[in-house]
Amino acid sequence: MHIQQKSPFYLRARILSPLALLAMLLVLPALAASAERLQVAHSTLTATNAVLWVARDKGIFQRHGLDVRLIYVAGVRTLQALIANEVELVSVAGSTAIQANLAGADTVIVGGISNSVLMSLIVAPEITTVAGLRGGRLAVTRFGSLSDFMARTYLRRAGLTPDRDVALIQTGGYPESVAALQAGAIKGAMLSPPYHKIAMKRLGFRELVDLSKAMKYQSNALVTMRHFAQTRAPTVTAFMQSYVEGVHVFKQEREFTIGVLSRAMRTTDREILDDTYSFYRDYFEDIPHPTLEGIQLILEEMAPKFPRAKEMRPQDFVDLRFVQALDAARGKKSP
Repeated sequence: MHIQQKSPFYLRARILSPLALLAMLLVLPALAASAERLQVAHSTLTATNAVLWVARDKGIFQRHGLDVRLIYVAGVRTLQALIANEVELVSVAGSTAIQANLAGADTVIVGGISNSVLMSLIVAPEITTVAGLRGGRLAVTRFGSLSDFMARTYLRRAGLTPDRDVALIQTGGYPESVAALQAGAIKGAMLSPPYHKIAMKRLGFRELVDLSKAMKYQSNALVTMRHFAQTRAPTVTAFMQSYVEGVHVFKQEREFTIGVLSRAMRTTDREILDDTYSFYRDYFEDIPHPTLEGIQLILEEMAPKFPRAKEMRPQDFVDLRFVQALDAARGKKSP
């Protein structure tokens, strides 16, 4: 009987393979342990936070030495988690961050995710002017949130007094606001993409005003505590580098990004996903600069309630080192 002889090289490989596997198993935990853990909270499940999801799902954070855990914490509780040192970075409404700072929290904006108001006032079909809201109820997600802030700002500028001429109610989230519209419980709702399109295309409601075209505004921002930005600057730098790479993937890899949006926003509706992707692809800046003009608007709106806002400058609320470094790396001059 012929017995096939194994070469010495083959036998050596058979011996080394288990050893190589064992070495790999020992090395992998060490590599994972070397990644710096970073907890990042975001306050909404809208595509405003899509770059964070893309960077996570694409493995970009890991490539920059970060073990990032993204946490959804609804509304203003996101910033409360930051102040309580439960998380290190947050994506929240710019107004929420600035209000907390005016109240004494040492928060600082390191990036501007959204520099205009990505929000529409959606109303019942019979309402054609803002005056039609008088005596009715207008939904926001939560009191103190961006939707609440913008509702009050818009109503005041239109000559209506919030809570007196128009009752503001909190629903807890944009899907709940759409449900309240559908049930006829409210006359209008402040909605961000894609929920404004759902209400309009699917349910027959109408857009009274598109606030994204009305003003510059620090709608959403990347925020941390000032001492964290100062003492952990390399960590913030790695995070911002990851974010910028996430923007690139978002814009260049449509199908991957739509898959990320589908999972994070918990919808498989292709029309809504396509609309959302197209909207934000053209909206996101390659490098997330905060808008000083938009922060000034927030300060002006908050001055009646926070007299200290009159003494503050937009520059007092931002740390621009990180976006300026990103600009320098690309050979660009910061605005």
